[in-house]
This record gives sequence, structure tokens and C-alpha cells, in this order.
Amino acid sequence: MYHPSENPVVIKFIHSPFTVSRLVDKSEIDTPALIVDVDVMIRNIRDMAKFAKERGLKLRPHVKTHKAPQIAKMQVEEGGNGICVQKLGEAEVMAEYGLDNIFITNEVVGRLKLSRLAKLREKIEVFVAVDHLDNIRDLSNIMRDRGLDLGVYVDVDCGMHRTGVPPEKAPDLAEAITRSEGLYLVGIMAYEGHAGAPLGREERKNLIRKAMEQTLFSVKLVERKGIEVNEVSVGSSATVRYSGMFEGITELQPGMYIFNDYYLVEREAATVDTCALHVLTTVMSRPSPDRGVIDAGSKTFHFDMNRYPIAVGVEGVEIVKFSEEHGWLTLKGEAQHRIRLGDRLEFIPYHVCPCVNQFDTLYGLKGDKVQYMWTVAARGKVT
Repeated sequence: MYHPSENPVVIKFIHSPFTVSRLVDKSEIDTPALIVDVDVMIRNIRDMAKFAKERGLKLRPHVKTHKAPQIAKMQVEEGGNGICVQKLGEAEVMAEYGLDNIFITNEVVGRLKLSRLAKLREKIEVFVAVDHLDNIRDLSNIMRDRGLDLGVYVDVDCGMHRTGVPPEKAPDLAEAITRSEGLYLVGIMAYEGHAGAPLGREERKNLIRKAMEQTLFSVKLVERKGIEVNEVSVGSSATVRYSGMFEGITELQPGMYIFNDYYLVEREAATVDTCALHVLTTVMSRPSPDRGVIDAGSKTFHFDMNRYPIAVGVEGVEIVKFSEEHGWLTLKGEAQHRIRLGDRLEFIPYHVCPCVNQFDTLYGLKGDKVQYMWTVAARGKVT
């Protein structure tokens, strides 16, 4: 069991122990590296669990943010109702480490993946999303042939226009699921990720409201067919505090809240103080008074949103350009005199999920002491 008050020195994993022979100082971590303030992370976990509990909602954390099974177990033990993943490969890893209630919030399509899904279902409780009748047929065939049953959510497009069917099509899919051997309908899933994008608070709230109206309308249409909808699962970390207030929502699936990032800070869903994960870097070059270079570039931070990470703990430092292994700094004011070759600087990623996916290890710190070393076991699991 996980106990935040303990100071473990051995973190055991299924394949091999990951050992900390002593409490390593932060200064001994080579860079670039991902460092996590354990106290802030635990507070983030508990705050979201408290919000869900107070609303009478289930919390199913999305672990694609950290991809670390031991952290997923913390989230479950602190009130999570299972977990979410985005990829079948992530689900396989989490199951291997003992997590046994997993919702793949995505469509699982194709012969190879369906065979893997069936093998996974033989071991654990697993759920998937669907948005096409052909996918329902294929899922039904393999589950029926293997003597299994699979829980399915209808994926409804509530405005993002990625996957999902329009609300008016949800009853057709729900009805097909209820008629299909080897499948049973769990409920409706909708992802309002688009609603968190605008920087304006009122625009965000308006988009979230419209998304929830679309989601709940689809539920009403399905129920008019006499089909029971047990779960209505929504939520991103940028929107969940508002979408979770709508009557009829039953399950929340935020992910980034565990660490937070500057995307969420800009959208008032987090503060710099609640950003638990920093990227630790070293100044590797000082070519001129107003310029520096750190040992972390696009291969460290990832750059999917075309926004640079934010320096913390020092003023006048700004990343202005990436190459693969270099972050180009502009130095202003006192930073021109204070920042020296070999100094270590910390940055908040703009988008934390793909940043974590670049690393093998997360270092959990209390103060300047390493108390946990978590393997990012599901990194690179894109199939």
C-alpha cells in the first residue's frame, strides 16, 4: 500500500527492483531530468479526488500524463475509480503492474489490436470507446468467439470534431451494442478538450456549457429508446471543474492535474505553485552576456503546442528557440550577471504529457532529497 508519510528507499516493480540506496540529493541528478515535488503532486491528487467526492462523481484519472504504474496506483488508492489510458499498449503495461480496471478512452480498431484487446480482457476489467457500427461488429465477433464480455462507451462528439458521433447518432450505436453478443453498454463518453483551449474565461465556460449540453442531449436520446445509460464520462484538467458541475455527469477523467503545466496555468486551472513537475537542466554554454544555452531542447520538452517552457526560481531567463538537444536562452537584467556556465535551471513544461513521454524516469523529491524514482513504464506505447 502507498503511504505518503513513509520514506521508502526501495521502489519494487514487477520486472526488477528500482533501488535508491540512500536519499540522493537533487544536485546528484544528471540533466536533463524530470523532477517531481511529491508534496505538491499528492496535494493535486487529493484535491481532485475531493472535488469528485463532493460532487458525488466517480474519478477515473487519465494516466497518459505520467505513464507510471506506481503513480497510477497512488491515484486509485486516493479515491480513483480505476484509470483511463489512451492506447491499448498503455493498458497492457498498466495491467502488467497490477491495475485491473482500465478504460481505453479511444477506439480500438483492426485485427491485430482486437486480438490484443481480447487477451487483455481475459485478465482484467477493460472498457473501450466506439464511434462506428463496423467497430461494434468486430468487437462483438472477437469477444463472442473468446467467450468474453466487454464494456463499451459510445463516443460522442461534443464539439471537438476529432472522434465520436454527433449526439443524434448515439442511439443507433447504443442500440447496436445492446444487441451484440459479447458486448454491454456502459454509457456515454465525451471529451471537451477543445473547450479548454481559449484563454478567455467566459469563452471557455460557454464552450464547456455547450459541450455538456450536447453530451447530455445524447444521453436523453439514448434513454428515449429505453436503453439505460449508467455512466456519462467527461473531463479534461482544463475544464473538469466546470463540466463536473453539470447534473447528469457521473464520471470524470482528467489527467494533467496530477502535475499541471503552463497550459493549465494560462487557463486558470492551475497556478505555478501547483505545477509539481519541473524539467531540471544545466547551462552548457554562455556565448555572450545576453545569451545562454541549456542541455535540453525539443527532444526533451517536446514542442507539440509551439510554446516554450517557463523558467521558475529565477528572473530574466527565457527560452526563445529549440534545436534537438539545445534550448536557446535570452538573458535579461540581473540574469546576465547571475547565470553562469554549469548552473542548473528549472522549467515548467508548456504541455506536460509529451514531455514526460521523452523520459525513462521521474524523480520524486521532498525538498532537495530524492525519495522516489518512478519508471515511466508506458512511455512510447503508441500502439
